[in-house]
Amino acid sequence: MASSRDVDAFVRRLERRVAREVEGQSRSTLSYSGGLSSTLLAMIARKRCALVCVVAGVEGSPDLQAARAAKAHLDYRVEYVILTRADAIRIRTQIATAHPKLPRRDIDDLVPLHAALETEDGGPMLSGFGPPRLGGEMVAALRGLDVSFPICAVARGMTLSRAMLRDAAMMLGLPATWARVAHRSPAEGAGIRELF
Repeated sequence: MASSRDVDAFVRRLERRVAREVEGQSRSTLSYSGGLSSTLLAMIARKRCALVCVVAGVEGSPDLQAARAAKAHLDYRVEYVILTRADAIRIRTQIATAHPKLPRRDIDDLVPLHAALETEDGGPMLSGFGPPRLGGEMVAALRGLDVSFPICAVARGMTLSRAMLRDAAMMLGLPATWARVAHRSPAEGAGIRELF
């Protein structure tokens, strides 16, 4: 369990990083899943600029449901990218072609982020994407995108636990029920795993 001082230090580093990422921008976009990481980023980024949360998934997916709840209860500005099977396969094929050594599971997990990127119309794209240990191919695939990963950036050199993210979000005022949301992979959250 992280101390309150550790949590406070992490939040301050994350706030500075997000501020740097959106500096000079009147608007920024967040690839949003409704999960803990993306909700924490949304809480911080929307204090600094007009934030649009873009969520991609099939109708009825956990991510779309979470984003609709965030829009209704947290007053987030949310845009939806409803993925069809054809969309998901097209995007998945593009990723697999660009990164032939990337494992299938990683390719699937990148589909929602790429779908959100297709809606980008200026300003920085933020993402909470990134499990604690990423393989080399996944790191290369993520570096090739025009996306900022503030949580990963401030976590360099330290193990960032889910409890730390939860405590940080709750320290910023996120209700406990929102902070205790179960982890899901991007592909599972978007409801696309069964499409392939």
